[in-house]
Amino acid sequence: MKNLTFSSHYARAIVYGLEKNGYNVQNLLTDRDIDLALIREPKARVPTKQFIRLFRLTWKELDDEFMGRTSRPCRVGHFHLMGSLVVHSTNLEEVLRQSIRCYRLFNEDIEITLNLEGDEVELSLAHHHPELDPDNFLVEWLLLVWHRLVGWLIGRKIVLSQATFTHELPPHFDEYRFVFPCRCDFGRERNSLFFSKQYLTMPVARTSKELDDFVLSSPRDLLIWTDEDDSITTQVRQALELCDEEKLPNQDWIASQLHMTAYTLSRKLKAEGSSYQKIKDNLRRDQAVTMLTRQNLSVADISSRLGFAEPGAFSRAFKHWTGVSPLAYRKQDQ
Repeated sequence: MKNLTFSSHYARAIVYGLEKNGYNVQNLLTDRDIDLALIREPKARVPTKQFIRLFRLTWKELDDEFMGRTSRPCRVGHFHLMGSLVVHSTNLEEVLRQSIRCYRLFNEDIEITLNLEGDEVELSLAHHHPELDPDNFLVEWLLLVWHRLVGWLIGRKIVLSQATFTHELPPHFDEYRFVFPCRCDFGRERNSLFFSKQYLTMPVARTSKELDDFVLSSPRDLLIWTDEDDSITTQVRQALELCDEEKLPNQDWIASQLHMTAYTLSRKLKAEGSSYQKIKDNLRRDQAVTMLTRQNLSVADISSRLGFAEPGAFSRAFKHWTGVSPLAYRKQDQ
């Protein structure tokens, strides 16, 4: 954890609000021992301590938890106020509904909606003035906050089955595997997170004191998941990550490693809104993105390493995962 870093893309996005409001960013960051030159580097990684200091500095200077990306600021303290209310909820569904009520009072630009009509929960976020959030940072950040906060409140890491975004595939897509570890689709009608309805009835497991400590350390515990993730989805993913890239085992083998039958594994994954095929696809997508952007490998080499019969099959799968071809993705990244 001590070596954890964050993409300079997100650091530049935080600085954007300060610059837009006329702050002398160079002096401000130097006084806080934050390296602006590092932040300016497109592919750089910012150390955790600097990144957290940058967040707190921006919140304090702007007195705005939305970091200058809405038509009116959301004054510092709103997040704590919302948490102090919802920590007394009986279960996750009540947490979500109470939180949505709070957001309606906080700011008219950001709208959260909860849709329970389908097979899964759909939690959606709309920014009614997207021109104020040109790189979609606030949308991504708030979705992350909601996902991790409500999971923390019930003491469980909520497994996402899918995430959708109204914007197109971003240049920093390779970071999504850490932020939204699920299938991500772009150019869609809504910014939404999807997860199993089984979480809705889970009780709140935190106290008011724990909530106060959580906010005091913010955004650390939102950025760094300190609780163990014991979901079956994560256990399967971790088992697959130990296997050869081109020889991923079948579900029966994975089930035996987890000391259960393939039927039980399938049932448990379904309850989490996941499946063995989804996990394999997400892992291959993440491996493909890493190979395309961090390793000097041809599409044919990547296709072979990931176990595809031929490059065309890999290209079709990659476009299904990301919306663009491997070569178009690599060109965009460059």
